[in-house]
Amino acid sequence: MPKYFFSIVAFSIGIFIVFLSTVRLPFPQSTSLLIGTDKLGHIFAYFCFSISVFGSLVAEWKLKKPLKWSVITSLLLSINLEIIQGIFLIHRSFEVYDILANVLGIILFVFLAKRVKKLLSNAVFL
Repeated sequence: MPKYFFSIVAFSIGIFIVFLSTVRLPFPQSTSLLIGTDKLGHIFAYFCFSISVFGSLVAEWKLKKPLKWSVITSLLLSINLEIIQGIFLIHRSFEVYDILANVLGIILFVFLAKRVKKLLSNAVFL
């Protein structure tokens, strides 16, 4: 695996989230077939971003408290992008529900990370 693989993945996912958050999408969001598909995308994106940041901090940066720092990084990206959408972009708007969906993705990551850590600490290796 190349050096800084997880950092490259985290950076790429972050850039992808920034791109999707700032461009004008070609379809109106109000005509989605399923209610909440936009919010499911937010949950999934920030879940993946949190995992990749965590992996980067653990594997490559050897940072203390990587869970805390991956949550802080993800929250900062989420809140800052919504503020940028509300202030600087005329084709986008600030939405509290987007932030809540992003936070839900981050919480899902934290829950699964703690669950996996607990399962691994209880595992018996031969």
